[in-house]
Amino acid sequence: MAQQHPIRLISKAFLLATGLLCLLLAGSLTQAASTTDGLPFITGENLREGISLRGQWRFKPGDNIAWATPAVDDSSWSSMAVPDRWPSGGFPESGQMAWYRLSLRLDPELVRESQISQLAVRIGKVLSAYELYAGGKLVGGVGSLPPLSEVIYDRERVFAIPTSAISKDNVLILALRVWGGDEALVKAWSGGPISGVYMLGQYRELVLEGMVSEVPGLLFCALILGFGCYYLYLYGRNRKLSTYLWFGLMALNIGIYGLMLTQWKYLFDISFIAMKKIELGAIYIFPALAIQMLWSLLRLPIGPLLRAYQVSFVLVSMLVVVVPGDIIHYQTLSWWQLWTLPAIATALWVMVGQVRVGNPEAKTVLLGAIIFLATAINDLLIDLVYLDSVRLAPLGFVAILLAMAVSMANRFTAMYSKLESEVAERTADLSAANRRLAEAARVDHLTGLLNRRGFTEEAETEIRRMFRSGKSFSLVLTDVDNFKSFNDRHGHVCGDHVLKRMASILEERTRDVDRIARWGGEEFILLLPETETEGAANLAEKLRESIAENVFEFDNQRLKITMTFGIASFRRGESLDTCIARADTALYHGKEGGRNKVMIGNYKGLSVVS
Repeated sequence: MAQQHPIRLISKAFLLATGLLCLLLAGSLTQAASTTDGLPFITGENLREGISLRGQWRFKPGDNIAWATPAVDDSSWSSMAVPDRWPSGGFPESGQMAWYRLSLRLDPELVRESQISQLAVRIGKVLSAYELYAGGKLVGGVGSLPPLSEVIYDRERVFAIPTSAISKDNVLILALRVWGGDEALVKAWSGGPISGVYMLGQYRELVLEGMVSEVPGLLFCALILGFGCYYLYLYGRNRKLSTYLWFGLMALNIGIYGLMLTQWKYLFDISFIAMKKIELGAIYIFPALAIQMLWSLLRLPIGPLLRAYQVSFVLVSMLVVVVPGDIIHYQTLSWWQLWTLPAIATALWVMVGQVRVGNPEAKTVLLGAIIFLATAINDLLIDLVYLDSVRLAPLGFVAILLAMAVSMANRFTAMYSKLESEVAERTADLSAANRRLAEAARVDHLTGLLNRRGFTEEAETEIRRMFRSGKSFSLVLTDVDNFKSFNDRHGHVCGDHVLKRMASILEERTRDVDRIARWGGEEFILLLPETETEGAANLAEKLRESIAENVFEFDNQRLKITMTFGIASFRRGESLDTCIARADTALYHGKEGGRNKVMIGNYKGLSVVS
């Protein structure tokens, strides 16, 4: 029998835990129809919200096509809950055929306002085939009734109700003609409407609601399938990680099984029997994959007896897939569930033993296994003794899958921790060396200032900061006057001494936030954050005066040194190179104008500070 997909089960559990009080106060989520003349009364308001058809329907075993007509008097019929299973064994004396009828009275306003043009009924899962009649007219069905006898027992459908189905006195009579299936199916699983949504509403809303309700299940399957493909990919990259192989196969198996539980499977051009073979083939082989995965995770050998036990699941799975028809499904499912109990018991015993010896992976997997065991027992009782509960096995599959994933992650994290430590140590050494190299590539070896590359990086960072803060900056390009004469008269050692001395003065008389670099030869460049032209000019003038007033000594010689300054403030819309070019132009004109000057370069031309 098809099982509910896990996302729906999770949603039900969450709603049960958090919304019970709200449900008690507010009543049912769907609108209940009031009654008039003993019949449920349908108004426009509750029709828009959707009217639940779950509850007592008129019921009669047997088959007579005349029972679909509204004129039939069903007052002597018995009642049967919808959804609910037939009694054990069904109604063999009636050929496993039975009829359900429900009468509804519509508000005359609905008819006058043509609100019934989109009237529809949503029918949940029915074992194993049925036809739906409205006002005596056939509106659709699922599967095929005898003599064709095609079983499709887990499909949910929305059927449009024609306006002609409404009688003159505004009464709508729904009649469900149900076939329970062949003897084997009815004996194993009974028959009738068993689960799902049974609702009257507007066609578009019912179809949309049905599609949306299946989206979480589809997303869940896609996630699990992607999970499995990812771990198979990891195994393909490293064939030594056999645990990844079995985990990936197990995840793919669960994903395929979950997909076969959704209504989206009917979008594929695959027969119902083929879909059931895929679904049950996946679930039948699951214990074999789970044993292999668990023993691999715990790093335990698989003995001959356990291996033979694994092979039995593989053979049964192949048998279900290969044997034609669906009779094998009905006859083996309960036995397969019983056959899994030794596997569950063995796995629990092994995991408890591994927990006692301190296996770190066993604790997490044991928790998932306990959850899976509880869900498996729940589903087994449903099939064997018709326990009134929802199917939880898919949720158990997810629990054990996540437990194994967490355990695997912990295992490999611990396994690689030492290696990662060694790699981290070597990486730290390499990073330190790289930082030293990177810093060396940014620093002028003579002055200790930034070089051209380092300054450019700092300037680009300041440009980005300026666009965030809105506060501009200025550049000051300066050059030692007549520097060539120092080298010619006193040698390059003297020239180097002058450059280092200039660098020292520039660092001493600027802010910590200012950036100073040797631009090339005897040129220096300053970046002054959050400084406009006037502020940059004042600083440059102070630097010029300080340098000009100082006397430098080298080799018992007193040297007089001056510097010329060119200033430019960065403006939005220009590049760094453009701004530097304006400062360079100002510096050039300062040199031409007699040196030892401060010049400002802007868009309107040049101006002299001193």
